[in-house]
Amino acid sequence: MTNIAVLTDFDGTVTPQNVMDSLYTKFASPSVRSIMQRWIRGEISTMEEVEGVFETVTATRQEMEAYLQKFDIDPGFKRLLALCRERDYPFAIVSDGLRWYIDYILALYSVGGIKVYASEIFFMDIGYRFEYPWLDPAYPLRGVAKPMIVKDYQSKGYQVVYVGDGLSDVEVAGIADILYAKDVLLEEARERGIEVREFRDLYDVYRDL
Repeated sequence: MTNIAVLTDFDGTVTPQNVMDSLYTKFASPSVRSIMQRWIRGEISTMEEVEGVFETVTATRQEMEAYLQKFDIDPGFKRLLALCRERDYPFAIVSDGLRWYIDYILALYSVGGIKVYASEIFFMDIGYRFEYPWLDPAYPLRGVAKPMIVKDYQSKGYQVVYVGDGLSDVEVAGIADILYAKDVLLEEARERGIEVREFRDLYDVYRDL
């Protein structure tokens, strides 16, 4: 029997909305739009984007967490997670966002015990500090090197099912054993001729597995 590991992106995948971009729009200066566009064009790294944007944020942790309560999770997420636990498939979230808001939103929906690969934010008396435990020099534009994490699971004998939607997932295309995609990731995979399975929500992935 094949050993399967299921890895999913968070923003736009587990949550229908992009939480990080929403936080930027709500709490950062409007001037940071230019920083966000430079990240989209690949001119700056996630680290430079995050730190540049948060330099303009003055909200408290409590104010931002009150805002996080508005976010939904994909209706098929709990079903997919339950299937993985039932079959003893390792399941993890692999995000180029911040573990703080991922953990917070999962807790809102009473979801725990999930391995999360993401960058760290520390709320200081004044401002914020960031750490990037999943950096890899081979992928200098990303705070979390998703291909490195996929390859680590593969090195342990797992066939990796990867589910994602965005720019930070593109490097995984052609590396994951099975790729589920929508939006930007789907377009990129198809343009490159990489085998990909389209999904609309996580019920699609659940039914397929």
